[in-house]
Amino acid sequence: MKHLFIINPRSFNKAEEMNKVITDCENIFGTADRDNYKTYISRYRRDAVAVVYSYLSDIPADETVRVYAIGGDGILFDCLNGIVDFPNAELTSVPYGYANDFVRAFGEGVKSAFRDIKKLSASPSRPVDIIRCGANYAINGVNIGVGGQSILYANAILRQSSNKLISKIVPQIYKLAAIKAVLDKEVREQEYKIYVDGEYVSDSFANIHVANGPCNGKTMTPSPYAIADDGLLDVITIRSVKASKFVEVVRDYERGRFEKDKERYVYKRGKVVEVQSESPLLVEMDGEAFMADEMKFEIIAGGINFFAPENIWFADYSYMAKKGNKGRQKV
Repeated sequence: MKHLFIINPRSFNKAEEMNKVITDCENIFGTADRDNYKTYISRYRRDAVAVVYSYLSDIPADETVRVYAIGGDGILFDCLNGIVDFPNAELTSVPYGYANDFVRAFGEGVKSAFRDIKKLSASPSRPVDIIRCGANYAINGVNIGVGGQSILYANAILRQSSNKLISKIVPQIYKLAAIKAVLDKEVREQEYKIYVDGEYVSDSFANIHVANGPCNGKTMTPSPYAIADDGLLDVITIRSVKASKFVEVVRDYERGRFEKDKERYVYKRGKVVEVQSESPLLVEMDGEAFMADEMKFEIIAGGINFFAPENIWFADYSYMAKKGNKGRQKV
């Protein structure tokens, strides 16, 4: 078995913290297993996709390779898109990012378990679903509309800032970007045509959320019934509202309480989701922003093998959303 560690340096507030992770990898694999592990520090967005793909291309198909995405959802997205064509590859997330939404799907408070690389390296893997999004793949979820625009705004700011500055004001940047997106009337009231397994939905929507997992945006659980091994996509849309009402609407949405108001929200489940609009689609996939003319999302059941700490698997957020308690472990 080989181990490939892909590190996003922008996920660490201090260089010392990243260096400690690298040292841990060296201590675990740097003696007897030196030839079976490699560490790579990603230089920019999407850089790791080609690196992972190239590494796996040189490994025999009968040898397992474990890929560790060290950082946040963005580096996990990159690693996923690098391994998706290789059935001998297994993926995990070592969470040091801003949101770590896919790790949150395993329950709140599991971050430290996912950071224990020694135990994680020996943990079992299981099939998980992924989303085919045109030419890309996502593992957690997609937002179109306000969610996509806010990430476009935030990324534009983050690219122009130094790492030292970013580490201090990332939460504020995302909040300001979200406010700016909400105030954009054209985005908030964009007209869409949506097909969920062929069922047609048409309206103006502020946001369209296509979910494989329950968590989004660091603190929210908008899709509490989504589980990334059930072979289904959960689609939740927020109908267009005035900017002054958006905070009220989002309050229920972020807690997964969309069933309270069927006039404001549309909820569907299916395997294939198509989204069309006469205006460009503002798309966010696992924290990465894109623009497209139209999008087709397909669930790939058991598309990759994911390894998580032993005895930890997807939490039941539907119970938390309804009762206000912690998610139950589903092992």
